[in-house]
Amino acid sequence: MTDPTSPDHHRFWIDERVRFADLDALGHVNNNAIGVYFEQARVLLFREASGFGADTPWTVVLARSLIEYKAELLYPADVRVGVRVARVGNSSVVLAAGIFQGDRCIATQEAVCVIVDRAAHRPIPVPDDVRAVLARFQ
Repeated sequence: MTDPTSPDHHRFWIDERVRFADLDALGHVNNNAIGVYFEQARVLLFREASGFGADTPWTVVLARSLIEYKAELLYPADVRVGVRVARVGNSSVVLAAGIFQGDRCIATQEAVCVIVDRAAHRPIPVPDDVRAVLARFQ
């Protein structure tokens, strides 16, 4: 697999704008805001892959998140969040993501997402149509 700190690694992109509310007391974008940027990219990736939303019979649950912070990010700023599907398992999807200001990597994330039946609150297999679209982002 390629290096997640490189923009060339990622296959799906969204744009984010740093908000003043994203800052900590020192004026840096705080770790919670970084997590929100990654979350937005995950949600939009699954929407792209399946039309994921409130009307789907399943949802996506974040089971594991490992974020590595590489550089400080200050306000104001525009960033890009890139995602690559690292692996699709039976009921889980592993994503590798990065936040970039230009070509500078701000943070990376490895996220394990589990597909869960909304009614039963139990993991279910990744639907075949979703699996097929996710393959485009590997």
